Amino acid sequence: MNVKNRKCIRKLSLKSLYANRRRNLIAIFAIALTTLLFTSMFTIVLSLNASYETYQFRQVGGYAHGTFKDVSPEQAERIAAHPKVKATGARKVIGITAEGVFAKIPAEISYMDANCTKWSYATPTTGRMPESGKEVAMDTAALQLLGVTPELGAEVTVSYSITDKDQTAFTVTDTFTLVGYWDYDELMPVHYINISRDYADDIEAQAVKTGLQPFRTDLNVMLASGTNIQGQMEQVDTDLGYTWDSYTDPNSVRIGVNWGYTSSQLESKLDPELIVAIAAFLLLVIFTGYLIIYNIFQISVAGDIRFYGLLKTIGTTPRQLKRIIRQQALLLCLIGIPAGLLLGYGIGAVLVPVVLHSIQLDTGITTISTSPVIFLGSMLFALLTVLLSCSKPGKMAAKVSPVEATKYTDVMQTKKKRRSIRGARLHQMAFANLGRNKKKTVLVVVSLALSVTLFNALCAFVGGFSMEKYVSSMTCADFIVSTPDYFRYNPADEFITPEQIEEIAANTKASLSGTGYAVRKPAYLWMTEDALRQDYARYESAEQLDSHMSRLEHRGNMVMGDTRIEALDNSLFDKLQVFDGDISPMLEPDNNAIAIAVSLDDYGNLRNPEYYPKVGDTITVTYADDVKYIDSRTGELTEVTPEEYFQEKLYGARDVEYTVCALVNLPNSMSYRYSGFGYDVVLSVDTAQRDSGGAAIPMLYLFDTADEVDEAEAEQYLSKLTAGEFSPLMYESKATARSEFAQFRQMFLLIGGILCAIIGLVGLLNFFNAMMTGILSRRREFAVLQAVGMTNRQLKTMLIYEGLFYAMSSVAVAFILSLAVGPLAGKMLGSMFWFFEYRFTILPVLLTIPVFLLLGWLIPCMMYDNAAKCSVVEQLRDAQ
Repeated sequence: MNVKNRKCIRKLSLKSLYANRRRNLIAIFAIALTTLLFTSMFTIVLSLNASYETYQFRQVGGYAHGTFKDVSPEQAERIAAHPKVKATGARKVIGITAEGVFAKIPAEISYMDANCTKWSYATPTTGRMPESGKEVAMDTAALQLLGVTPELGAEVTVSYSITDKDQTAFTVTDTFTLVGYWDYDELMPVHYINISRDYADDIEAQAVKTGLQPFRTDLNVMLASGTNIQGQMEQVDTDLGYTWDSYTDPNSVRIGVNWGYTSSQLESKLDPELIVAIAAFLLLVIFTGYLIIYNIFQISVAGDIRFYGLLKTIGTTPRQLKRIIRQQALLLCLIGIPAGLLLGYGIGAVLVPVVLHSIQLDTGITTISTSPVIFLGSMLFALLTVLLSCSKPGKMAAKVSPVEATKYTDVMQTKKKRRSIRGARLHQMAFANLGRNKKKTVLVVVSLALSVTLFNALCAFVGGFSMEKYVSSMTCADFIVSTPDYFRYNPADEFITPEQIEEIAANTKASLSGTGYAVRKPAYLWMTEDALRQDYARYESAEQLDSHMSRLEHRGNMVMGDTRIEALDNSLFDKLQVFDGDISPMLEPDNNAIAIAVSLDDYGNLRNPEYYPKVGDTITVTYADDVKYIDSRTGELTEVTPEEYFQEKLYGARDVEYTVCALVNLPNSMSYRYSGFGYDVVLSVDTAQRDSGGAAIPMLYLFDTADEVDEAEAEQYLSKLTAGEFSPLMYESKATARSEFAQFRQMFLLIGGILCAIIGLVGLLNFFNAMMTGILSRRREFAVLQAVGMTNRQLKTMLIYEGLFYAMSSVAVAFILSLAVGPLAGKMLGSMFWFFEYRFTILPVLLTIPVFLLLGWLIPCMMYDNAAKCSVVEQLRDAQ
């Protein structure tokens, strides 16, 4: 028979809830705390991500999802109409100025439409965008460098080099009228000097008349979603019949993904270890919330178990009892979850600037996320946790019989007890009490141990960051000095001069110093065709690659490939990491030894070893005085020669044979800092000067100092030397890398510390709840013990023993978990962070022992003092 009793069940839920207002406050607090945990976590993570992305966008130069490069008007129109493309913004760069006042931070002269201007942080805050003629808008710092006061209508004279798709050509000087400006952002990679479309088209027409190619137009896009940007852009190309992997195919529309988006970085780095780590973290957070609320509802059911027994005697079904408990939980959620959402969001919003300030990323980029994911995700996680937590207590209430309910004392069925003639000992009674409800004991111990284990893991994690590894990968010397061209990876005819090196050496105290040289003369290294094909295969189709190889000069199975030759002073060979062979032959006078610079991964493993020649091989380098391109069919070059018939012709060529003495890892910080096709090689400076005809020019000067005092003095000197926009020099130092490392570690300490504190609070709440549950459910038992002679002091001592057993059991479990989980987590973290070295530690666990002992004594005392205010008679009467 189907009886409509939902209204009755709902009324019972409300009345029962109203009758236990004090306990409800504890339950609401637990639900609010759980929601606070989720909300603060989501707020911090999403806000940090938003702030970090903003920081990256400013370094990249904009926040468009990606760029379709070098598009024609027809291609731009078709791309803009694709359903995956939400908005587009066009940009045409006509020139660049990277000399004089713009030597350190170059300026790009370009036309941007409204969307591109907005996405590039180049919207004028005063005035407007250029619309016609010689109107210009730029940032205030660029105006200051040009000596112009930021005023609308001011005359601005700019000299820049015309740049088409392939080359930088003649210089143009024009005077513009300032129609808009904005404050300069120090993180931006360039100064944007924005011109009108009319002016850009006019300059383009003049350039084409001189034989240059039309200027390149890039189409920035915002897609329907910020995830899988690469895949979405490739899909657009595919749908429209374009390819994206060729520089020469006219039907190819190359793509560029904005690496400032975290999603684009994660997609390239997502591996099983990272997925496992994220999943484990989410499970940990859910389990933490479960631990809070489960005990609260267990207390609730334990307190009302007789009430539920009486309900069963009048016909209430187990299903209805579960519904009563579930409805009570949902009603409490109506108060607890909103309170937790507000408090959690507030705490997260307060902590985000603190975290950003600790890692020095707070300058104008603090973004407090208002994503719906924060609130919807937190609410759903909290609701799921509440329903999971009340499920088991609901089953317990549904299973208990009316007779058992009247005798319930929170004791689980145990084996038959052995009799003893020695009498009871307080510590034995306390230990036996822990075994009366093993599940509850395990839950409390695990919740306490979890916070200690996490704290220990955090200390091991942060302590495992190797500053030496991190700093050595960023820079190989205490100081590296050169020109802005070197640090911006630009080829140049001159870098740092011998006179500048002498001045720096005279004003600093170096324990090791030397110069790296660039060979500024056409040079080619003969390599196997298979090896050179590997270089070009990433950028050309098979057909294009065959055509390309056919145009190169061959000698048997060897082909003439590009190379970058770097020469070093003998003192700098100690900076090389020898992977195979021996570099000592390069130190001998009049040698013909050469080292091949190889590419190692972050863990020191050689990538693609078959690509490189072997130690002991003889290789040939061809030096030339000049190189020109000719038509391979006629031997002459004309303006109408198709690209597939271009062929290099060397003038004044001569061959030099070298013996490969070693494969070495050349630190990026003392290399050319850019790569290309062919091999990177290293020679001694004397050998390079001899064979290139004196074409090796100083590229960088680096030095180490003996101690911190000398390092600080050198830092101060170089800081003054390179100060100002007109200084021709820049420098890098290990102090900067150390600061970055300290900020990185501080971020993990702060975020991890907050997480440990929250989980530690969960453990304390569960400890508190466990003691309270034990006292409330055993009031009659305690009254009987006191009635037969146990004193208040003995009862209190027994409870203190229980608390101490809880505390020490938690420390023991934390110790075991740390032993088991530590090495596994260390291995996983080592694969995720190349500068991480796992070091086993148990000190944090040991440091928590005094704290746990204090809590194990203090909490039982507080709980018992509050419960012992009633007389024994009153306790016996209340327990009926």
